Amino acid sequence: MAATAFFDRMSGICGSRNLTRLLLTNVAAALALWVAMLAMHLAHADSRLLYSLFALPSDAYAFATHPWTLASYMFVHFSPLHLLFNMLWLFWFGKMLADVERDNRITWLFLTGGMAGGIAYIASAILTGYGPGSYLTGSSAAVLCIMCYTAMRMPNRTLNLFLIGEVKLKWVTLVCVLLTLLAGSVAIPTQCAHLGGIVAGLSYRWIARALHDSKSKATQVRSSRRVRNAMPTQQELNDRLDQLLDKIRISGFDSLTDREKSELNYLSTVINNKS
Repeated sequence: MAATAFFDRMSGICGSRNLTRLLLTNVAAALALWVAMLAMHLAHADSRLLYSLFALPSDAYAFATHPWTLASYMFVHFSPLHLLFNMLWLFWFGKMLADVERDNRITWLFLTGGMAGGIAYIASAILTGYGPGSYLTGSSAAVLCIMCYTAMRMPNRTLNLFLIGEVKLKWVTLVCVLLTLLAGSVAIPTQCAHLGGIVAGLSYRWIARALHDSKSKATQVRSSRRVRNAMPTQQELNDRLDQLLDKIRISGFDSLTDREKSELNYLSTVINNKS
């Protein structure tokens, strides 16, 4: 009961149950890893064994024998600071995303970005001849995917930053991405992993927008067929106008397609004339 109450309280703070699961899973995995490292140190055992079991290897053969590391590496944080910054960004951007997206979207973004980053890491290590015995750890690629998708989803959302004032989300995201790239490892495969997460976030948004536009066009076709038999009611016109205005409020006027802009002008004119 206490655990359920804690989870519900955390979900209320995060605004998303899936975001809460991701945060708790990352923290629990890190704590378990640190305890295991301490135990191995006390037993005079080689803690590098943990890398080979859970971190993503740069060597293709090692990965072929440990394919689960493409998922497990995202939850491996050997540094408390690495964990802290990743979780702060995951919470911040994930909470904003929860305001406008389905709850399961954040989980798919996390996994997609992490796997894209892992694949980019292995591919670039092979192409550059990056030395075997190196490993990738942490959820940076996964978090960058969520970060970039959120910025694409609502680029003009305004944030009130301490000592700075109001700044649009797209500029905050750009600074966060640059800090990650500049302050991270100089190794090419590691940077490629970050870029893999970034590209995954941008691509996910473009694909989602294309699917949304396709669905909207299909809905408009069905609506146009229905109009032949019956004109839309005043309530239907108002509802559609509200949908377009909500999209503008969340993502800005530029997020509308040309068809939606024409529809907005038409609805505004029709409703005003009827008024």
